[in-house]
Amino acid sequence: MARRTMGITAAVAVVIVLALILLYRMPGRAAAPRMHVLLITLDTTRADHLGCYGCDRSTSPNVDALAAECTQFDLAVVQAAVTPVSHASILTGLEPYHHGLRVMHGLVANRLPDDRKTLAEVWRALGGRTAAFVSAFPVTASFGLDQGFEHFDARFPRADGEGLIGDNGVVNTGGSQRGADETTKAAIGWLDEHAGAEAPLFMWVHYFDPHDPLLVPPQEFLDRFRSPSQERADVLRTVYDAEVLYMDHWLGRLLDAFKRQGMLDNTMVVVVADHGEGLGDHDWWTHGILYQEQIRVPLLIRIPGVKGAARVGSLVRTIDLMPTVLDALGVVESDWPAMDGQSLVPVMRTGQTAEPLDAYSDSVNMLVYGRPDEQGRQDHKLDKLYCVMNERHKLIYHQLKPDETEFYDLQADPNELHNLAEAKPPAMETLLQQLMSLGALSDIEPGMTRTDLERLNKLRDLGYVQ
Repeated sequence: MARRTMGITAAVAVVIVLALILLYRMPGRAAAPRMHVLLITLDTTRADHLGCYGCDRSTSPNVDALAAECTQFDLAVVQAAVTPVSHASILTGLEPYHHGLRVMHGLVANRLPDDRKTLAEVWRALGGRTAAFVSAFPVTASFGLDQGFEHFDARFPRADGEGLIGDNGVVNTGGSQRGADETTKAAIGWLDEHAGAEAPLFMWVHYFDPHDPLLVPPQEFLDRFRSPSQERADVLRTVYDAEVLYMDHWLGRLLDAFKRQGMLDNTMVVVVADHGEGLGDHDWWTHGILYQEQIRVPLLIRIPGVKGAARVGSLVRTIDLMPTVLDALGVVESDWPAMDGQSLVPVMRTGQTAEPLDAYSDSVNMLVYGRPDEQGRQDHKLDKLYCVMNERHKLIYHQLKPDETEFYDLQADPNELHNLAEAKPPAMETLLQQLMSLGALSDIEPGMTRTDLERLNKLRDLGYVQ
């Protein structure tokens, strides 16, 4: 009788185990994260100013050391050349025309809608912890980028962003920022206090130093580089590299803190820039336009337990980062929120995408950018720009001035010096049709209110506006 009871008990146990397996395979019941994720975003950081991407100055020893443990993507493209818009794509896996945050300055489309799912929201739903430490106003709650974070640290003198953009449209971050030292110390302090918690952590740390000459690093970092001349532009490029080095120094301190807590070996690390910087290329100093020095960014990914290619030359996008994290966590694709990107985990294993990808980028805001290299001069961006590109060809469409549209053969002309648009080659027409099919072009105009936009949409629905 006892043997029969044991047999029944074992059978019941098997049934319970099978039921639990089926339950946790059902949509919406994904397992909790089994590792930590550290997302580090480097504001305004050009790929070619990091050692692992070929810079001959020692600007990034900590990033370079990390790169040796990562898969390095040599052609990673951001979806916007403006900080909040680009970060929204990184955090949602959506193109700007789908996530809805299109501009940094304006009365409409200037905040990520609440119904867009961020990686932090998904992480919390899976049972993980979330914390963010950001260094400037353009990535704060004012733009909806705090969605899903239990702890969101944005402590700097002008956290409200007041005065960020002057009446003349000039952007000046001013006091709405802090240096890598303060951001890192805040992140490490929080980590030391909460490291004992069992739930896996998703931490986002954002650095801003290369963005603004106002964040001048300590003299010891400035002394590491010698300007090739006393020309103001050369001096500013040297300061830029010193800012990159200072940011890299504190990034190293952050990684050390994860190691000290015994977390680093079980942490997926992603390092990516939100956009690059002109630094005088194409006669443009800052960012906000769509040449390669601004939209091709550094991207490094390390996943514990995933071995594969050291470098990937295929084109990838920053919208691919959120799917990559979810895939690495083992979240089944049917449980993912809607996203435009795709997982890079298979790419990391094989060293190339299964099929060539296209990339989209835009810059919809019309703003005035200062020229620190030339006193009294400004760069006026008076058009809405859209890019569609593949590994060879690139279209930059000018919405308000279509006659200024640009087309480049990146293999023959990697520096984008020879605009082939006047000849209208077939490859250009293909990319133009592709762009027009996306529904990406923006109706937003400077000073437009939400009521204005709603009225415009109603007129379009009635056929009065194309």
